[in-house]
Amino acid sequence: MATDCMKRTSGGYTVYGKDYFKEGTGLFPFFHPAAFTDECKNLEIRDDDLFFSGWPRTGNHVCIELIQCVQNNGDLEWLKNTHIHDRMVMLSMDKAFFQSKLAITEYGENPLIPLAKSSSPRFIWGPHHAYEFSPRGLQKPKKCKVIIGYRNPKSSCYSKYLFMQEWVKSGLFSEQFSWEDYMAVCLTGDSIKYVGSGGTWFDFYKQWWENRNENMYFLCFERMIKDCPTVIKELANFLGKSLTDEQVKTIADHIKFDNLKESDAFGNAFEQIKSLKEGQSSHMRKGTIDDWKNNFTVAQSEQFDRLYEEKMKGIGFPEQIYE
Repeated sequence: MATDCMKRTSGGYTVYGKDYFKEGTGLFPFFHPAAFTDECKNLEIRDDDLFFSGWPRTGNHVCIELIQCVQNNGDLEWLKNTHIHDRMVMLSMDKAFFQSKLAITEYGENPLIPLAKSSSPRFIWGPHHAYEFSPRGLQKPKKCKVIIGYRNPKSSCYSKYLFMQEWVKSGLFSEQFSWEDYMAVCLTGDSIKYVGSGGTWFDFYKQWWENRNENMYFLCFERMIKDCPTVIKELANFLGKSLTDEQVKTIADHIKFDNLKESDAFGNAFEQIKSLKEGQSSHMRKGTIDDWKNNFTVAQSEQFDRLYEEKMKGIGFPEQIYE
């Protein structure tokens, strides 16, 4: 099994940190280099900013939709009439990528420049951005809110594998790789062998969790599916919103997978990305819990559990949720 399979991207590159990522972590070519330098770390963070990040395939878009529903007090008109990528400013990617103005191997213009000029309040999305490379103002915020979305790591890993298989067709990877090769990479637990922007699931969440403070909220995808009203109320409290029971119900209904999939502003989030369209990728697949069981072998699952225990032991990260 080849543990370098995910490094075979067309134009990808590696960045190095001083702590978790001192050995390096691989980036897709469409992530702008400036977002992983001191230019990003020194970015001014405002008190009324709201920052969101999450590891790939953790329900990032659903999390953003839910957050903005709560921010908007359950008023869905703006959300339904405004494309999701037009409701935020990007930390690490040029928006031209989402508008099919860039190839999948191009990173375009520096996204930090329009971000710095954006009017307040800003909803900043750092797609899969690791703590180590994020603005220092998020690390010791005064009033800025930080929300980190997370999901059962087996579900995230399986979903990312399926997504990557489609991206092979778009030219992101130089060759197809098997589930066995992909899992061999995952089970090393080494970010240097992993491509994305936040390293392995373990490094990504361990860093954010160990540096959490009272202005951070960890938003669980499985809890959203199983008990959305409770999550909505927690988010409202975190964001300083007071919602009625009717508003909570409206948001919970809106956020259901089938309803979101029918929304032009949400369900077609990637439709303008030519390279992904050619690969026939969709950012919405099933929206279910525990679909990973359809691909993990018993041995792979047990190895993953041991790796999870090794990497996350003793830090108090929330228990994984299974169906």
